Amino acid sequence: MFLRGLRRRTGRPVPELVALFRSIIDGGRDYHPIASDFLEHFMDGAGGSRTMSPRWLRSFKVIKKAERKNQRRFERQLARRARLLGDGESSWLHDYWDARINAFIGTELFYVSRMSLLRSQGSFVLTREGPEVRVSGTVRHRWFDPYDWDRGRWVYIPRHGFVPIAVGRDLVAADQARNFLMESRHVQTLEGRCVDGRWPRRGRESFGWSLVRTADG
Repeated sequence: MFLRGLRRRTGRPVPELVALFRSIIDGGRDYHPIASDFLEHFMDGAGGSRTMSPRWLRSFKVIKKAERKNQRRFERQLARRARLLGDGESSWLHDYWDARINAFIGTELFYVSRMSLLRSQGSFVLTREGPEVRVSGTVRHRWFDPYDWDRGRWVYIPRHGFVPIAVGRDLVAADQARNFLMESRHVQTLEGRCVDGRWPRRGRESFGWSLVRTADG
């Protein structure tokens, strides 16, 4: 979640640390309800993974930026593959791209996940008819991050000031909390076309992405 630091323990009594995190949970419900919910899950000690709402997650620009980064990578791959196809030929492309995400300080995403990863796995089919190549496919996005309070030294919590990251480590060591995996999935489809250009002009590519709607996203 946070940048790796040096200090590993607080040296404070465990009941005091429990009370601190419980007060952060109660005090944050009106301002950062999702972050409070995930911190409470950490404190409950179940350790089971939690699924993030795609709609909530994609409301942050940094997530959309990572998504678009991987989309462009696929688009460049597809354009290169299209130029290699002969008339009447078809081809499949299967690949994946990873985009690292750093949440902006002060956003609720920052208090849930400082650093995370978006993995985008794509499957596409390309078919050439004369100078035009039709492209279609599906990309399955998976966002994930371990909620572990294991990296960094401090984090600023509104109304609580700078809280040592070591508080979380101490609570895990005392069996008062448990790390868990956060993840979220969503699917997009792609329709596109690549048209050859007459030398010395470059060809033209156009791609359209659509989100596959689900009940929570």
